[in-house]
Amino acid sequence: MKITDIRTIALKIPLKEGSPVSAYPNRRRIHILVEVSTDEGITGYGESIPYTYGSVAGYIEQQLKPQLIGEDPTQIERLWDKCYRLSFGHGIRGISLYAQSAVEVALWDILGKSRKLPVYEMLGGLCKPKIKAYASLMEYAKPEQVGEISVQWVEQGYKAIKIHQGRKDAVESTKEVRDAVGDDIEIMLDVNGAWNPMEAIRLARILEKYNLTWLEEPIWPVDDYPSLARLREKTTIPIAGGENEHTHTGFRNLITQNAVDIIQPDVIMTGGISTCKKIFALAEAWNLAIATHSFFFGPGVPAAVHLSLSNMRSEWVEINAVPLESFFIKPAYRPVNGYVSAPDKPGLGFEIDWETVKKYMVKEKPNDSLYY
Repeated sequence: MKITDIRTIALKIPLKEGSPVSAYPNRRRIHILVEVSTDEGITGYGESIPYTYGSVAGYIEQQLKPQLIGEDPTQIERLWDKCYRLSFGHGIRGISLYAQSAVEVALWDILGKSRKLPVYEMLGGLCKPKIKAYASLMEYAKPEQVGEISVQWVEQGYKAIKIHQGRKDAVESTKEVRDAVGDDIEIMLDVNGAWNPMEAIRLARILEKYNLTWLEEPIWPVDDYPSLARLREKTTIPIAGGENEHTHTGFRNLITQNAVDIIQPDVIMTGGISTCKKIFALAEAWNLAIATHSFFFGPGVPAAVHLSLSNMRSEWVEINAVPLESFFIKPAYRPVNGYVSAPDKPGLGFEIDWETVKKYMVKEKPNDSLYY
């Protein structure tokens, strides 16, 4: 089997929000679908993180595609190494790795389809039939809105809520959610690197009374691992991070500096499924918990679910609670009664909804980032 084509499709699909409406809904309207075709008629699909579509698509078209046409798509480890070496001079992190991650996920989809096996079977088999999903929230303008929307998701079966509120209202928003959902629902707080080290220590101590499951990326810059290690010594709240780290080499640095209690690799940012498996091995060696990052809607979600179901250390999978106006994969891997499972189907276990793709495809040539 040989790769015959790789193409990138940008979609602009709005969120289907109710009330209250999030503060920045446009941040999640762009989706980048990557399709890898073969001479045997087997097609695999991946997804890139939706930052600067023109750059991701250009890197795939100009750098990865010429090197991969004619290659055997089932030789994933060798092709990963070949593509990663191409990033020398282009930046070994960021756009180049986002593009490579998307293609690598598509190769696993092809491998599973060619072997007639779900990807999780090729990763070692199921460790659990389903995994708990937490409702990952959008950011909201007011703390009371965060509490209000959290109640709605709990009523739909979620057993945990992750808040995305930053410098000004993280503590107040956490209080609103705890008061609204009670003590039986788990709460995670992600401030996206909003605080400096001293602020993080002070605010973490205030937050301890709200019994957080974890505090995510509390310090800027997010790769200030010595400061994260000091924070861990000063608070009882578990510290989580890693969505912005890249490759198993990067996670080695994160882990060996004792920066976090919970690692959060993002399969479409950090290098793909193969890389995540290596990162999982590091987590096991250092006895750390795993919670994959998956704040998107396309093939990256099935990839995260297959990874989470096939290792012993993943307890949660992230789901953007606000649905899309129309999903472009089916099934969409949405939770049922607070849990997500993977179908017993070859590959990543989904099909593309081509009617949705045709309707929402970005037809104009982007001159800049479509993210906002």
